[in-house]
Amino acid sequence: MKKLSLFAIIFTILLSTSCSKDDPTPEIDQEEVNAAELVFTEVEREAHGDHYHYNEIENPDVEHVKFSKEGLPEVGTHLHLEVGKTYKLELIAKDFAGRETQQTFVQRADIHQAFILGAPEGTFEYAYADRDADNNKIQVGVTGYLTVAKEADTFVFRYIMRHLNPGVKANITAADWNNKDFAKFTGANDIDLQVEVHVVSDHGHDH
Repeated sequence: MKKLSLFAIIFTILLSTSCSKDDPTPEIDQEEVNAAELVFTEVEREAHGDHYHYNEIENPDVEHVKFSKEGLPEVGTHLHLEVGKTYKLELIAKDFAGRETQQTFVQRADIHQAFILGAPEGTFEYAYADRDADNNKIQVGVTGYLTVAKEADTFVFRYIMRHLNPGVKANITAADWNNKDFAKFTGANDIDLQVEVHVVSDHGHDH
């Protein structure tokens, strides 16, 4: 009887040790966003046949818009973008410790996609500029080039980073970057940022 009890104790210990080794350790959610920022940096768009090259310029116009955890900018914030200009649009996301986490969306490109909404049809043109760890072009929208094609009345610019359900990304094309029906791509929004935008001509703008 004593031998049987001893065997049971040893078996329980071994089983417990085995489970502790095999069970995965829960990961900290690297997509938990506590604050975000959109950066618009003016660049040069140069035509090359059927595509464009985007080049840095000296003394570019740079606009920073910072958002709270709720996706809202400071009261009174509005953004001016100029017709005919191209801007490098970058998302910066930070966790509760202030660490940048936007690269997580690129690393998990198969389940993430940005959508840029709110502008009247034809106001913007967009090209993805994301690169994976092997420097291959990928389609996420953490980094991209936004060209202002024409003037528009004031509108609310909306940037969404959507966390997609498995397999959904295969149904999204580059042309869906501003798809108003983005919710059909099932999932949830990791980020939803909104800011008032004025699109102005090159002769100046009215505050």
